[in-house]
Amino acid sequence: MIYRKEHLDDLAKAKLAKSAYDLGVDVGERGHPDDAGWVAAELRHILTQAEELGLVDIVRRRYEFGKEKGRLRQQTRLSQTAASLTSDETDGSIMRQHPDRFAGRVPAEEGIWSTISVMRYARGDEDLQSHLGNLLSGIVDLHDRIMQMPPSATAAGTFDSALRMVADVGWISTYEVSFFDERSAMAKVDTTSMLARSFGKCDSPMCLPIGNIMETAGLRTFGRPMVAVEEACMAQGHDRCTFKLFPRVMPG
Repeated sequence: MIYRKEHLDDLAKAKLAKSAYDLGVDVGERGHPDDAGWVAAELRHILTQAEELGLVDIVRRRYEFGKEKGRLRQQTRLSQTAASLTSDETDGSIMRQHPDRFAGRVPAEEGIWSTISVMRYARGDEDLQSHLGNLLSGIVDLHDRIMQMPPSATAAGTFDSALRMVADVGWISTYEVSFFDERSAMAKVDTTSMLARSFGKCDSPMCLPIGNIMETAGLRTFGRPMVAVEEACMAQGHDRCTFKLFPRVMPG
């Protein structure tokens, strides 16, 4: 079948708009900033094609709509998880549910392919490769230090010692634990993030590495894999960066 040029242009426009939407959903759901390396590169590629088709405004709107959709998905998923945890608090079943099962953040295959994508993006850029290596090494080093830290007499004391170690290293300059419950393995921490302070303005929370470190602090404290969600970020204009921690519980 032979298509007219106008029809082919329409197909290309529809495909490009969908690509922008899909990218927005992925970015919104994962909480990535627009100027993150791979996001900026992919968005720039899409916008270059959009300029050729006279579709820039539509593509930008589809991207922003996708981001909002992704954020809603993430909020819904986290709210459902938190509600499930809260409902289990009364009988303590949350602390007994599958203690021998590991709840991963992402499927291993996705982690591998994301790593490959980042390595491809950094290929030939020695400075970027060095920064990535330092980033991973710094997080893993702090993870090891927290996990090797002797426990305190209480869970709250262990949690405070872990946060103090994070502050001593320099990831945060101040912290305040506004909520802590050992039974439900939940906590809320307000911090002054050196990342957000140095980064500048951002539409969405951008302290993912500190969130990962908070999860290690929770693991050392509660003895179970944790999720740390950054609810508010200084880069968004808030006074503090606020993290909520709760268990990563495998369903049923």
